[in-house]
Amino acid sequence: MAAKDEVGRYGEDVVARGLSEQGWEVLARNWRCPDGELDIIAVDGGDLVAVEVKTRRGSAFGSPQEAVTWRKLHRIRRLIAAWLASQDRSFPGVRVDVVAVTVARAGAATVEHLRGVE
Repeated sequence: MAAKDEVGRYGEDVVARGLSEQGWEVLARNWRCPDGELDIIAVDGGDLVAVEVKTRRGSAFGSPQEAVTWRKLHRIRRLIAAWLASQDRSFPGVRVDVVAVTVARAGAATVEHLRGVE
């Protein structure tokens, strides 16, 4: 696995563990279909949440959340619609959250959770 992929996997692990500790139900990780992949699909208080995780080792290329463009959000919305179409379950609300993870040289990673990104 490439170092970049390992950093991404680490960030997703940190976020999934944190969401579970907050009482969220993680339904799927790295869900794929022909149109792409959703990092984490979870339930928060009954609402379905597609969680896009962006992990960086530093800010040389901007903050992690800056990598989530309007095109990326549009794609995430299409993917969550595809996921919903494959399920027998409905949800009162659906949203997209972005979680930015910055890996520290030493110590814990910094996590910033942006809810309901439009």
